[in-house]
Amino acid sequence: MTTSRSARDRGARLRLLRRLDLARHGADLLRSKEEALRRERDRLEGHAARSSQQWRERWDQAAVWLLRARVLGAGDELARLADTAPARATVSATWRASMGIAYPGAVACAPGPAPALASTAALVPTTEAHRLALLAAAEHAAASIALERLDGELTATRRRRRAIEQRLIPRLDAERVALELLLEEREREEAVRVLLGRVGATR
Repeated sequence: MTTSRSARDRGARLRLLRRLDLARHGADLLRSKEEALRRERDRLEGHAARSSQQWRERWDQAAVWLLRARVLGAGDELARLADTAPARATVSATWRASMGIAYPGAVACAPGPAPALASTAALVPTTEAHRLALLAAAEHAAASIALERLDGELTATRRRRRAIEQRLIPRLDAERVALELLLEEREREEAVRVLLGRVGATR
């Protein structure tokens, strides 16, 4: 009875040690993923900052060209163009997958057919400036979405790692210590029992 109970306890200890090893290995893997995500986040954050700056610069350039066109007499033509509701631009992105997350990478933007504007030569560079501003806005939107998705994955990875390191591993380790103490106590009891049996046999 005692021997079989000790065998079961030793088996439980081995299973517990395997679970501890798996938990520690899982925490190591999550830590490595977290570090890789941080590096990728730094890259995407820089890209988002640059795309934001470019978007603002191109927006300002488009506003300047629009003002020039108005000053040169294109106000009425631009007003009619706004009333006719021109075709909407279309934006498409090539999606990338990395470390379990998908996010937009390269962006393509089709502003639609260029309107026929003729009141001033300034309308050609005005149209081009707005096309570039639209493309910059699409690229910044894609960079912002990529950064947001990566932040979400980084937060989830950090949360899982901390749950393993701060809750699961300490709990399993406490169970291991308690089980080893129990095994030591039973081994001492068994040793005393064997010793008493030998003493009784010599009488």
